[in-house]
Amino acid sequence: MAILNNGGALRAKPRKTKIKRGRAERIWITVAFIVFAVYSITMIMPFAWAFINTFKDRREFIVNIWGLPQNFVLYNWSTCFNLTYNDVNVLGMIGNSLFFAFACTFISTYFSSCTAYAISKYKFPGRNFLYIFAFMLMFIPAVGSMAANYKLYNELHIYDTYIGILIGSCSGFGTGFIYLYSFFRNLPWSFAEAAQLDGAGHYTVFLKVMMPMAMPSLVAIMIMNILGIWNEYFTFYMYAPSKVTLALGLYGLVEQNKYGKVSYPELFSVMLFSVVPAVILYAAAQKTVVENVNIGGLKG
Repeated sequence: MAILNNGGALRAKPRKTKIKRGRAERIWITVAFIVFAVYSITMIMPFAWAFINTFKDRREFIVNIWGLPQNFVLYNWSTCFNLTYNDVNVLGMIGNSLFFAFACTFISTYFSSCTAYAISKYKFPGRNFLYIFAFMLMFIPAVGSMAANYKLYNELHIYDTYIGILIGSCSGFGTGFIYLYSFFRNLPWSFAEAAQLDGAGHYTVFLKVMMPMAMPSLVAIMIMNILGIWNEYFTFYMYAPSKVTLALGLYGLVEQNKYGKVSYPELFSVMLFSVVPAVILYAAAQKTVVENVNIGGLKG
């Protein structure tokens, strides 16, 4: 079918191609949909069950653990903020989590960007070794270096301090380095040459030319780092036990729950407070994360 364009000329209207699927393919798609739907329900049900139980008091939760609340109560959502672990209440835990999530993410992303840019764009002896070394570090489990790190933190007098955790984020290697190395390596060097002809130095080229071009990938990596630090408890448990984050606080509250000091409805309220921000952040930025991480991987 032909239609008129703005200039009055005839042009063919593109036909929508309809994909014909065989019976066997349709059956497999239906089965896969059912399987993933059931899997999604199994992932959502624990959170739904926990949410329902936040409206019960301690006694009703024990006698009616699976049923709906007979008498809705709301005080668990307010009293949960009074719960403490290592003398830090839930509001303090949230504050620590926010501080470390954004501060550590900024520091680690900056150092990973510098390292990835230097190794991918400049030729110097040992460059390939550093790239291989970055991969080798990822094969070393955190427990393997735990004793050495613990001793180092104590000898430097940064154990159980904010600065100690921030210094621990200054490594230029890690997952962020791998993605950014792939991205920087495939950026054309002609942009840097043009800036250098205008008198820009190496650091200016990095900050004002290369970093803006890598911003989508940087945002994706920062979001993943924020989520990782938000849910991290082992690092703070080992190296900063008094700087209680929400993840570490939940671990401590679960231990208190074993002795009856914290009720399950209150514990579920704190747990949901910790989950909701992470879910909202990832849901809002899911497209950015998936697209830019895939781009970094494909370019590598």
